[in-house]
Amino acid sequence: MQASRVSLIQMPNGTGKTTTLTLIEAAMNGAATKWSEIEVRDLRRAGDERAKGSFVVRLAVDGKPLTFELVLDFQRGVASYRTTNPGSGGVQSNWSPPPSVRRFLKPEFLDLFIFDGEFAGKLFDQRGLEAEYAIDALCQLYVIEDVSRFAEEAWSRKAKQVQVKSESGLQRLQDAHQALQRRKAEVIRFREQAASGVSRLHADYEEFDRRIKAKLSGGAATRERFDTAQGELATAGARLARASGAAMQALRMPLALHTSFGRDLWQLKEGLDRLRLPENTSSQFFQELLEESDCICGREMTEGAREEIRARSELYLDSPEYGIINAMKTDIEAVGRDQAESGLAIAFGTVIAELAEARRAKRLADQDVEILKQQLKDSGDADIQTWEDEQATVMTRLAECRELITRIDAAVDEDNEEDPDTWSLASLEGQLTHSGRQIAEITDTLTLRRQTEMIVQLLKRTLELARGEIKAELIESCNETIAKVLVNDPLRISGIDKSLKLSGQSGASVGQILSVGYVFLMNVLKRGNNELPLVVDSPANPIDAGVRRRVGALIPQLTEQFVGFTINTEREGFVPALHEAAGGDVRYLTLFRRTPGTTNLMTNLPETSTISDNSVLVHDKRFFETFDLTDEEA
Repeated sequence: MQASRVSLIQMPNGTGKTTTLTLIEAAMNGAATKWSEIEVRDLRRAGDERAKGSFVVRLAVDGKPLTFELVLDFQRGVASYRTTNPGSGGVQSNWSPPPSVRRFLKPEFLDLFIFDGEFAGKLFDQRGLEAEYAIDALCQLYVIEDVSRFAEEAWSRKAKQVQVKSESGLQRLQDAHQALQRRKAEVIRFREQAASGVSRLHADYEEFDRRIKAKLSGGAATRERFDTAQGELATAGARLARASGAAMQALRMPLALHTSFGRDLWQLKEGLDRLRLPENTSSQFFQELLEESDCICGREMTEGAREEIRARSELYLDSPEYGIINAMKTDIEAVGRDQAESGLAIAFGTVIAELAEARRAKRLADQDVEILKQQLKDSGDADIQTWEDEQATVMTRLAECRELITRIDAAVDEDNEEDPDTWSLASLEGQLTHSGRQIAEITDTLTLRRQTEMIVQLLKRTLELARGEIKAELIESCNETIAKVLVNDPLRISGIDKSLKLSGQSGASVGQILSVGYVFLMNVLKRGNNELPLVVDSPANPIDAGVRRRVGALIPQLTEQFVGFTINTEREGFVPALHEAAGGDVRYLTLFRRTPGTTNLMTNLPETSTISDNSVLVHDKRFFETFDLTDEEA
């Protein structure tokens, strides 16, 4: 059967769109042989006792047929393959694509043209490298890295062939060099896994957070009381803060602590006044002494003694203690006798009483919040506690992944730069360079080593320049396409640094992200020298009808074959525009399960329907357009 330019498969939620995409990728990349028994058996429909199942993908490569059949043995829990390639011996009992096709069937390559609608969002995730991977895979920049690796391997083989005086010494160096290469590859693999883990675990954390909030909002009455209690708790906390501040301010005045402080201080002030201390008593004492005929020590008061007393009296009158005593007397007098002896202490008692009441109100508010929170958790049948525990586990693992990335990206540790088990890539590269030169010197291949290093550096620089040129061209072509697709929403891609970056904004709506993501992937696919199909799950779900029409009209211009797994809510705007742009070359398929809830759909089925014991596949445009089952009923 000739493939249509556009094939739309309408499947209600829960019918198996995601599983179908998983099987398509597994059939094409040969990865299913590594699945666990649980993963294989999970693909069998619940209640189905069949011992085996199969999934077939038929391709046309340069006009020649190529078929992959994925066979699932549910009893043994294993997966196997059969490959049919008429150009290379017919049927083979394993996954065996032609060499010219194999590089297009790597998982990282397949992810670029077989994906769900959420993949577009990953292109904007600064924690990931999806945009960089897309450019490297589709523009085949990895070939440059392959050449660099080949040059290193060629030098290694040459070094091994040279005879040296100490074979054992050379062998030890070569073993250490190879161990460093393995360690570097291992660290790079862990870095990629950790980066992927960060993205996945972050999504898991957000999902648990969404579940908890949704569950908590389920008990409307309790939730309303919980929100009210939280407001009262905030009010009580503010009241306690104000009362604590007032109490601390009052504590700075001794007169407020107790009535005895005020009474005693006022008595002190009166006593000082009676004694005319400090300045009045001091001045009068010295004036009277100067008029006496004898000094208080019994000696005769001479003019010389009077001048000395008059001069020295100023030192006593300027003593800082007198200034302090005068200031204290002024402060006591300013308060007033009645206030000093009772009023301030009474006011302080009021402040302390308010502080105690505020603390009690805060404690009661805390108790109300905790009780209502527990009631909300109890209404979730322990789901919330389970999700909170799992969310905490996810956060721990997320922190571990981020810590590992930090250790791998760290600079060379000067105190431990020769550790072969280090996690620092920079340190491993430095050790590899050093050990490589040691081997080169021993094997008298230093010149070859330097030439190899020069080639590697040139290739590295070539890769950087190529990426830069390709990114610049992609940005320009993508922005031209965006201007056509999003006429009323002027977005522009400003750069590609691991992820896509939009000009003048740090984020975008779901519809904008999906639209820009489509444009980017289609421009990258179009840039390659190969025509590839585009297989998408929910291709237009999050975008509005206007953008759907523009995206639908654009897709047939950028890919020769488009396969979309849809639900009925995506038809508006998107399907008519897609049909018109494809010149009507569209295959409409609708798949639903046979259940008691779908019995009414079994009447008056078109003749083009294929009916099995548990499902129905309808080949009909009108049935596709009128099908309105969103979720299957059991």
